[in-house]
Amino acid sequence: MKKLLLASTMLVAGAGMAAAEISLNGYGRFGLQYVEDRGVGLEDTIISSRLRINIVGTTETDQGVTFGAKLRMQWDDGDAFAGTAGNAAQFWTSYNGVTVSVGNVDTAFDSVALTYDSEMGYEASSFGDAQSSFFAYNSKYDASGALDNYNGIAVTYSISGVNLYLSYVDPDQTVDSSLVTEEFGIAADWSNDMISLAAAYTTDAGGIVDNDIAFVGAAYKFNDAGTVGLNWYDNGLSTAGDQVTLYGNYAFGATTVRAYVSDIDRAGADTAYGIGADYQFAEGVKVSGSVQSGFANETVADVGVRFDF
Repeated sequence: MKKLLLASTMLVAGAGMAAAEISLNGYGRFGLQYVEDRGVGLEDTIISSRLRINIVGTTETDQGVTFGAKLRMQWDDGDAFAGTAGNAAQFWTSYNGVTVSVGNVDTAFDSVALTYDSEMGYEASSFGDAQSSFFAYNSKYDASGALDNYNGIAVTYSISGVNLYLSYVDPDQTVDSSLVTEEFGIAADWSNDMISLAAAYTTDAGGIVDNDIAFVGAAYKFNDAGTVGLNWYDNGLSTAGDQVTLYGNYAFGATTVRAYVSDIDRAGADTAYGIGADYQFAEGVKVSGSVQSGFANETVADVGVRFDF
């Protein structure tokens, strides 16, 4: 993302001279969100908003090794003031295509390409996403203390259009419990100008014993404006079972139209689907909307603006 708010560069003299930088990036979004039958005594339509700011610090040695750390501040409407406090930090070092991260890491299943490509609307949502539980980067401060001892390690390697991911997460590294266990994940993706392929597999996903999940996805870019893709998920212990999501998008100038259908292997479940559109006002600024129907035939919709900085 563009580093528009703050960027400072410091050169440190002496042996092993390093170039250091601190930057801010993130996005804001706001609009209307509709959820059919949201709950007893609750409004179906609300104003939904979010502000996300990432604080990133990096330094690079003369030998080309980069060290970095990231902290995120995020507020969503309805959060208490404490919700804007910084989340758990992520640290990393990278060299020659290899990055090793520790702390609040991006996991393999959550990082692999294509898995979120059916999302739409200014809130970037889709019933076509995986219905299973799994660990991912934690965006918010946890006031309950449940994540105080959450820790992970992740390794990524990129070369010639191929990205490899490996991750390990211990939800509480200070406690040995048979009820909550460590999650291990592996993933890979590849892309050229027309075809993209991706796959992921995670054991004990979300720290749940025997919750083993998988993903395979493929996408085809049939011209500069249009893409169609197909994702398959094994949702592990989730009642959703196997899931297939077909999606596509097509751009007409500054407007992009999106659609998907998703089916799960559960008796009585409806086929989920959605249609949406984006209009790009300028680089990093767009208005988006969507109407979606879920596996229980529930309707959700949104329309709003997102701007990246």
